[in-house]
Amino acid sequence: MRFNLKNILLVNTRFLLITFCFQCAAIPSVVQTKERNLTTYSQNTFKLVFTGFYRYEKEKDLIQNRLMANGYKIDQNSNFQLEIILQKKEPKYNSEFFHKLHFLLTFFSGGIIPTHIRTEHTVTFRYSKSDDILQEKVYYVGMDQFRGIPIFVFMITHWPNQIFKDQLLETINMEFIPQ
Repeated sequence: MRFNLKNILLVNTRFLLITFCFQCAAIPSVVQTKERNLTTYSQNTFKLVFTGFYRYEKEKDLIQNRLMANGYKIDQNSNFQLEIILQKKEPKYNSEFFHKLHFLLTFFSGGIIPTHIRTEHTVTFRYSKSDDILQEKVYYVGMDQFRGIPIFVFMITHWPNQIFKDQLLETINMEFIPQ
């Protein structure tokens, strides 16, 4: 078997370009809500229900552990229920054509020109007692994600999964005022 240096370099270059093209970093937005939580619940024991977390098992466990660390007890037989609802918003682009063109520029430049995607979620805390909804609060979390070779430097400290987990914990901190 003969090894051709040119073919080896070509394969290695393609591998590096494909690898670096899919590097990703995120810049978080500030977690926002329309209303500020000024009430605390004397109810420290509740039934915890997660809706919309079917792809986010680690994040669900993280929220549950944070609540327990804050002194709340989870009892699946309790009448007082906290439902945490995660909903992903569909991205809205100013121009679908320019978004696709930008992606193609990133792809054909080998990742030198980074591409941008905006991801947004809503996290809703719904409190209910015996099927009566007592209160519902909505928090907006979002981040700007960039992919491409220049982003490689930032991906260590701005990895999107970690940014998302931090934002979910921030919603817990905003919702549950320390007693």
